[in-house]
Parts: sequence; structure tokens; C-alpha cells
Amino acid sequence: MGWLQSTSIELSNSTKNGAFSAKSCISSDMHLSADDEGLHFKVGLAEKTFKKEEIQALRTLREEKTLPAIWLLQAKLDDGEWIDILESYDENSLLNMMNGIASKLLLPIKEHTGRLVRRDEHGMGVVEQLARYPDRWPRPEKLPSIKFGFRKGTDSVYTTIPTRSTQSALFFFWATFLFSVAIGISMLFLRSIGDTDHTQLIWVFIFPFLTLGYWLIFNSNTGQLESRHKLIITATNISLQAKFLGLMPLKTKIWDLENFVDIDANEDGRLTLFIGERRYSMSMHRREAEWFVGEVATQMEQLMVDRINDVRKSMNLELKEAFKKFDANNDGNLSPEELETAIDEFGIGLSKLQMKVLMRDIDRDSDGKIDYSEFVERFSSMANSRSSEEE
Repeated sequence: MGWLQSTSIELSNSTKNGAFSAKSCISSDMHLSADDEGLHFKVGLAEKTFKKEEIQALRTLREEKTLPAIWLLQAKLDDGEWIDILESYDENSLLNMMNGIASKLLLPIKEHTGRLVRRDEHGMGVVEQLARYPDRWPRPEKLPSIKFGFRKGTDSVYTTIPTRSTQSALFFFWATFLFSVAIGISMLFLRSIGDTDHTQLIWVFIFPFLTLGYWLIFNSNTGQLESRHKLIITATNISLQAKFLGLMPLKTKIWDLENFVDIDANEDGRLTLFIGERRYSMSMHRREAEWFVGEVATQMEQLMVDRINDVRKSMNLELKEAFKKFDANNDGNLSPEELETAIDEFGIGLSKLQMKVLMRDIDRDSDGKIDYSEFVERFSSMANSRSSEEE
């Protein structure tokens, strides 16, 4: 695995351990690669290799008091010291680079966005994490101070997340927009001296309109001016609809549930949803963020139960009848294989990973099988409505 930075860089400094920190300039290209032996650098004639066992973790940080923002990739060595690896103005590329290195070397990572990944979680989406590591998804109670939550729709749940636009992008937008308005008014004044033609008013709108168009294009590539994302989850899909500047609804983006890569919150309340190839981050109270992560998992599990219940009801099957149809060997218990076979035969449309999540969710005593009481408890109408929250 290797990367060659498209812009030129220079070797800005070298620590006593030989760690490189590079910034964009107009000199040498940098080559960075990770393999089974470790992490390798080459900047011009300078080369450096860190053995795999020397690196304990990776993280990204934003350098303070820099404009435009500079993002820093650091590695933690076996002596506990964090050393600089690379500096970049390209936040997304730096995050992707870190994830690629960590995946190859099986390193834990900590993103400045709030996302945390353990050594054994690389390459997993949310559904697989729920299936393999359910104990890593705590479900704290909702605090009275939390003013948002999920609402139930037809075959879906949805909520509006209190995301915010990037402050620096917001500042530059309003600065350029107001400047364009000032130019438009100035052009109107200069062209309309002694002129009674009201068509000159068009000059007031031309420059602001062009400026708005530029920022819409900028936002389509970066998402930095989006806020108040509406999150919609079904048993098979996840979608987001943002508002430009919190006002103008943008096109809804839809992904298969397998593209829901991660959702995480750090100790500072920084919440990140990683969907497709993009991260959506926001800041909130730490306990609000922790509740939201657990609630997303709860809602995903409930949607799987709802999917089975909808099919059962469409076939006019009572719970006892459905259990008997699922219980192929009539031993009074449902094995994982019987549950999987029934879901396939009834055309319920859940993936194998979702079936594992469902099995773990219903099997309350964790004995590897579902008895009738567990089945009834989870699929009853009371359980079916237990986690739907009103905004």
C-alpha cells in the first residue's frame, strides 16, 4: 500500500527520533507506504522506516490558530511519545491516509472528528460491529435535557441532528457574500447616476448570485456549509438530507446500510457519522452524544424486528403460529440456522450480519437459541413500540 502526494512538499523538521513532518511547498514529492514490516517514508533523498512493533497508535489533530486549517497526523511510539508524521491542508485525504495505514498495520486510531477505531474493528461497518461486539455499544438512558430524538415513519425512523456548518467556511461565505452585495450596490450607483432606467437594479443581484453559485459548488464537494442533517434509517438503507446554511434543503443522499461505516463519540462530545466516503461531525454534550450512538443501534435493531413483524402480520400469522413455522425441528427453540432459513424463506430481506444482530438481540439469556418466551417478548406489540422516541 502506498501514496504519492499530488502536491509538492518539503521536509520541515526532523525530531531526535527521525520522525518527519512535512508541509506543502514547491519542492520534493513525498512517498509514504505501509506494509507488513512497518511504515516507510521517502522525501527527496531522506528515508525513514518505523517497524510495525514500534508504532502503537495513530491520531489526527488540528493545529491551533492556523487559517486555513492545517491537519496533523501523529504516531504513538512504543515509548509513549507522539511524533509528527505529516501535515496537510486536505483534511479528508489525511484521514483516509491514516485509516489506510492503520488498517494495514492493525493500529488503533483516534480521529479529531471524534471517531475511534480499535485494532480489531478495521474494515467493519456498523452492522458488523453490532453483530461481533455488542458489548461495545452501551445504551445509556435519555436525559430530560436531550431535546431531539427519533420519530417513527413508514418502515423507517428519522431524526434531525443538530449539526452545524464549519465556522471558518461560514465566515468566508458571509464575508464574500456581503462583499458581493456591496459591489452590486456600488455598480448600481455608478451606472444609474442620471439614469432613470430601473433595469439597472439587476446589478444588485448579479454578483451575489454568482457568489452563491460558487459556494454551492464548494459545498457540494466539501459539505462545510451544511447543517441540520435529517437522518433516515430503514432496515436496508440509511439516508441524509442536509440544509445549506441551515435554510435551503439539499438533495437527499441514500446508501445501502452496509455503507454505514461508523458512528462514534469521544469524551469531548464530538459525534461523527461515517457514511459512504464522508464523515459528518458535530459537537454536543458528551452524554447526549453517547445516548445518540446507543439509540442509533437500538433503532436499527428495532427496524429488523419490525420488518419480521410486518411480514408476519401480512401473512395473518399469530406469534405462536410464526414461531412454529420458524421452528423447523419442533424442539421448542430457534437456532441461528432456523432463524436464517425462515428469514430467507419468508423473503424478509435481512443480510446475514443483520440476522446475527437480530439473534443476539432476541436471545436475552445468551444461550445461543431463542425460546418461545424470548420470541414473544421481543415481537409483541409492546416491544415493537418500546424504543420509538418523539422529537
